[in-house]
Amino acid sequence: MSKNQKPLDEQEQGNILEFTDEEGNVEKFEFLDMITHKGADYAVLLPVSENGNEPDSVYIFEVIEEIDSDTDTYVGIESQELVDEIYAVFMEKHKDDFNFID
Repeated sequence: MSKNQKPLDEQEQGNILEFTDEEGNVEKFEFLDMITHKGADYAVLLPVSENGNEPDSVYIFEVIEEIDSDTDTYVGIESQELVDEIYAVFMEKHKDDFNFID
C-alpha cells in the first residue's frame, strides 16, 4: 500500500500527516521520527485517535523520495523482521522520551 505526503525536508517531529488510502478514507498520523536503516529511510508514525483513545502501536513506512514530484511515497513494509529492527532503533533513540510497553 502506498501513501503520499509532504517532502522529507518539510517534515518535523510532531507534525500531523494526512494520508488517503485506496478507498478514499483519510487517516491522520503524528510524525514521530525518521530512521535511516541499511541505507533506506523509514517514517515512524503514531495514529491520531479521533475518539480520544491513546493509540497502542506505531506504524513504520519506508519513505521513497520522488525525484520528479513534490511528494514522497510511504510504502508499507512486508518483512516483520525489518519492522522489528527499525522499531528497536527507534526505541533506543527515544528511550528517554517515551514509555515503551513490552
